[in-house]
This record gives sequence, C-alpha cells and structure tokens, in this order.
Amino acid sequence: MTDTPVEESLFQIIHCYHEYAAREGDVETLSLEELKALLTDNVPRFMETLGRKEPYYITQLFQAADKNQDNQICFEEFLYILGKLVKDYHLQYHQQLCAHYCTQHSLY
Repeated sequence: MTDTPVEESLFQIIHCYHEYAAREGDVETLSLEELKALLTDNVPRFMETLGRKEPYYITQLFQAADKNQDNQICFEEFLYILGKLVKDYHLQYHQQLCAHYCTQHSLY
C-alpha cells in the first residue's frame, strides 16, 4: 500500500527536522541557526508573505517553543512551532478565500 499525501507530508516533516538538526551540535535538536535555515529554506513564501522573515520573529518563535529553556528545540518543541505555522497558514487561507469572495461579489 502506498502512503497517502498526508502520510508522505508527515514523513517529509520528520525527515526535514532531522536533516537540519544534524547540521551542528546535538543531532536530535535544532539550534536557533538551524531553525532559521529550516524555515527560510522550506517555507520561504510563507515567511515572506506574512512578514515572518524578520529575525525577531524566528527568535521569538524559538524562545516560545523552547519550553525547557536549553537553547535547543527538540522534536516535541518543534511540533509547537509547526502548530503555530499551520495556524498562520490556516488564517492566511481564510483571508484569501474572503478576498476572493469579496472580489467576486464586488464587496471591495
């Protein structure tokens, strides 16, 4: 049986995390620099569209996710970051739908 698109996406997220975590230091955690590289390399349009490319955004995201304050992001903490990204993507999706609807119905 082949993987579903969602299963493949989940596998890709796990693979991406480990690929970037292995770049320096502990191969099971992300440093701030590894997180910055992961986000800017893998979600560039999202980061640009929402103004998230600013260094302070990634630093704040890192600090909020680093629950044990060890200056590293373990996979569990990375899931918090993914949750925030998915939430932002979802909001962006609704804004686009609303804009499309409003344009079609001359509401602007």
